[in-house]
Amino acid sequence: LPILVRSLDSKKQILKMHTGYIASTIRTSQFCFSINPKINYVNFVGIVQRSLSSTVGPEEESFGQSLRIISDVKETWNAPKSKLIVPPKTERVAVLRNAFTPAGEIPLTLSKLIKKTDESTVVIDPSVLSTRPLVDSYIRVGSVYHLEENSVCLLKYLKSSGLRALLPNSAATLLKSQARAEPLPTSVLRQSTNQVLMVAPTGFQSNLQAAEDNHFMADAAGGQGKVVPPEGALRRKVLEEYMGLYKVLVDQAGLQVNLMSHDDSHGTPDACFPNNWFSTHYSQQGGYLALYPMKVPNRQLERRQDIMDFIVAKDRYTVTEDFTREEQSGVPRYLEGTGSLVIDRIGRVAYVALSDRTDEALAREWAKKLDYELVTYHCVDRSGLPVYHTNVVQAIGTSFAVIVEESVRDPKERARLMESLAATREVISITYDQMERFCGNVLEVEDSRGLPCLALSTQAYDAFTPDQRSILRNHVAELYHAPIDTLEAVGGGGVRCCIAEIF
Repeated sequence: LPILVRSLDSKKQILKMHTGYIASTIRTSQFCFSINPKINYVNFVGIVQRSLSSTVGPEEESFGQSLRIISDVKETWNAPKSKLIVPPKTERVAVLRNAFTPAGEIPLTLSKLIKKTDESTVVIDPSVLSTRPLVDSYIRVGSVYHLEENSVCLLKYLKSSGLRALLPNSAATLLKSQARAEPLPTSVLRQSTNQVLMVAPTGFQSNLQAAEDNHFMADAAGGQGKVVPPEGALRRKVLEEYMGLYKVLVDQAGLQVNLMSHDDSHGTPDACFPNNWFSTHYSQQGGYLALYPMKVPNRQLERRQDIMDFIVAKDRYTVTEDFTREEQSGVPRYLEGTGSLVIDRIGRVAYVALSDRTDEALAREWAKKLDYELVTYHCVDRSGLPVYHTNVVQAIGTSFAVIVEESVRDPKERARLMESLAATREVISITYDQMERFCGNVLEVEDSRGLPCLALSTQAYDAFTPDQRSILRNHVAELYHAPIDTLEAVGGGGVRCCIAEIF
């Protein structure tokens, strides 16, 4: 083989060597013909591939007594066996299979695809997303393993087995954040979730009460050449867009969506933005449910008892923090959920843009009760008016952050904000134009494989530059978007506003 490699190099052919494994792609058969004219190119590549495969031995990784994952590149193109004869070390065995590796190329090995960090967590190589390795799952019966399922997506198998898969950037952020805050086990420390609550806009209409200080809504409904349909047609159009968003989130991203509805009798035209009246949180002491005071009277009605009963019935929340009393105080104070609070759940830092809908003292009370550090700042739109919610100027994912840096005019506030974000994440700075197209109103969620992905509107997706989208794809498995232009224009909220996370 060394003679062959040197001879190929002399003919300007390349056998790529990379991190202990060999990926061979041979472009012409000119040299092999010179050795033996009876050997064609395909056969020659197969000979080299099998020779190289024999240099990569079987690999395995165990996770306690329950699971062992093994790989053997020589078995890549073989059909799954009905029985597996290997030492009975664990209850189950998963055999890695690179089913989509072209013949003539060396399959990626187990040690290349995943790195075990502890008994419940692995870091995956980004190539897993494109190569889509599979596993055949075996269960032990006596001393023999019997096939129970074949051709299962590796990532989905890891999740179903109780293992958490992390992208490299996510793993790096977890390490940095654990150094700054009280550490939680990596298997439960997460920025995003796969389960959410949404409210279909079945009773949607333009909310004039909310338009008083939501300038996204006021500008869109009254200017920029956009025509608002009559009420009945408006509701049907918004519902059509919303169904498209729901389909993308459920069918493509694989979210578990708890979907509610509302009608005119509820008197809640903005009910499709449920993230403003409640949030849920995980801690080592148990789950927290927080209820929030809202400025607009008809938005306060969104806290429906039937929806609260549904949330509480999940039996996850041992503590309820109710701040809604502030709506009735002599001097009302407001804190509108994850509209006011953009939360770094890993590092336990909450970012707050102060406004009439976000009271600083109340935010500090929230931070003390839930044990978060608070980073406050003032931000304005291009006209110099306060931005009503933090979550239209800022978003935060496991290993990235989005911010309208130019909206924070105070140099000291800006410096503190940017320093805090950059300490654990890659920061993507967006412009006013991008903010107005809801690039700040995006949300990281977990897909059906347990990987972070980004939910956003098509308007926001198109407004991110190609370079920015490339950076985002370094941090999430996929960007899932749907057009909700009418809802954004008339309702003044984007995809993030439509989703309340269930932790």
